[in-house]
Amino acid sequence: MIKHFYLWICASAILLSTCGDNSHEASEQYEKAVKLFEAGQYESARNAIDSIEQLYPKAFKQIKEGMLLLCKVKQKESERNLLYIDSVLKVRRSELEAAKKAFRFEKDAKYQTEGNYVYNKLPKQEAITRSQLKVLVTENGQMQLASVYYGSAPLKHSSIRVTLPDKSKAETLAIGYDGANNYRFSNDGKYTEIVTYKDGQCSAVASLIADNTDKAITLTYLGGSRYTLVLDRLTREAVKATRDLYNLMRSVDDLSREYQLNVRTLELADKQVMQLEKQQAEK
Repeated sequence: MIKHFYLWICASAILLSTCGDNSHEASEQYEKAVKLFEAGQYESARNAIDSIEQLYPKAFKQIKEGMLLLCKVKQKESERNLLYIDSVLKVRRSELEAAKKAFRFEKDAKYQTEGNYVYNKLPKQEAITRSQLKVLVTENGQMQLASVYYGSAPLKHSSIRVTLPDKSKAETLAIGYDGANNYRFSNDGKYTEIVTYKDGQCSAVASLIADNTDKAITLTYLGGSRYTLVLDRLTREAVKATRDLYNLMRSVDDLSREYQLNVRTLELADKQVMQLEKQQAEK
C-alpha cells in the first residue's frame, strides 16, 4: 500500500511539472518577440506575442510583459503609418490643387448650400436648349452625371446607357420620377427632362466614358421612349477630367481619415504604455 502511495506521489509530481507555467519557454518566446520588435518586424512581433498566451497560458509574468510590448508595437506601427500617410497626403493634395485649376467653382448662394466643380471648357448655360450629358463634382466630393433631354415630345426616361463601337456598354441605375433627382417640365411646346445620377448610380457609365475618350460613344435614354445621341469629344473629355478630380478628392478624404485613425490609435497606445509601465514599477 505504501509502495503504491509512493508511486502515486511521484507520478503526480511529474504531471505537475509538465503542467507548470513553462516560464523558461515563455521567456524565450518573449525574447524572440523583443528582437523582432527591435528589428522593426512588427507583424512578426505581434504573432510572437500572441503565441505566448496561446502556448503558455500560465506564464503570467511573460504574458504581462507581452501586453506592454504589444502596446509598444502599436505605437511604432502608428508612428510609421503617420509618416507614410503624411508624405502621400502631401502629394495627393498637391495633385488635387493642380487638377482643380481645370475647373470652375459654381455656387448659387441663394439656392445652394453646396457648390460644384465644373470643367472649365464646358460652356456656361443659363437655359437648357439641347439634349446633353452633364457632369460635375460637388465640393464635398460626390460625382454626378445628369442626362438632359430637350425636345418636342416627352420621353419620361429614368436611366441611360452608353455604348462603344464594339458594343461594350454600361448603364446607370434607374431613378424613379420624384420631382427632384428626376424631374420634367414643358414650356412653349418643348419638353425638358433632367435625371441626376450620383456616385455609385453612375460609376460604370462614367468609367466607360473616361476610359474611352478617343472613341465614338452612343448615349441612349432608357425607361420611356428611346432617344439616342453621340457624345461629343468635349463631353467625353469633361467626364474623364471630372472622374480624375473625383478620385483625387476621394483619395485625399480617405487618407485624411486614415491619418486621424492612426493619431487616435497612437494616443491610446501611449496611455496604455504609461499605465502598464506604472503598474510594473509599483510591483
